[in-house]
Amino acid sequence: MLLPQELDIQSQERIYLIQDKALYLDIDLVFYNTTTGVTKYVLDTKYKAAARPAITDIYQIVTYAEAKSCQEAFLVYPMPLAEPLNIKVGNIQIRSLTFSLAGDLEKAGYRFLQDLLGTDVLSGNLMCSIDMVPDY
Repeated sequence: MLLPQELDIQSQERIYLIQDKALYLDIDLVFYNTTTGVTKYVLDTKYKAAARPAITDIYQIVTYAEAKSCQEAFLVYPMPLAEPLNIKVGNIQIRSLTFSLAGDLEKAGYRFLQDLLGTDVLSGNLMCSIDMVPDY
């Protein structure tokens, strides 16, 4: 796995909402800071092509982020959205990412991690995009 040492990933993490475990959430992917144990990112994968996220998808990822006290949440789609998402709901930043299922999955995985982490996962060099440059 090409994650930085300070990150760990948990798939299909179950969060119980009530004591008797009858009501729960299953979060597709949760990234943790290995030093602090703090949740860094929550991700919800979608298997449908869409022009933009459905409002129910946004509700879902906000719920996941709130449940994990996380400020960065991602909706992951198999194809780029016509209208990529980059919004803030309260203190939660929500973005859309793509993990293409067409073609070379290994390359798609590297690209996905680069987009998520903002680094070149093979070299460890920080990448900068126009979206990441602060306005002065």
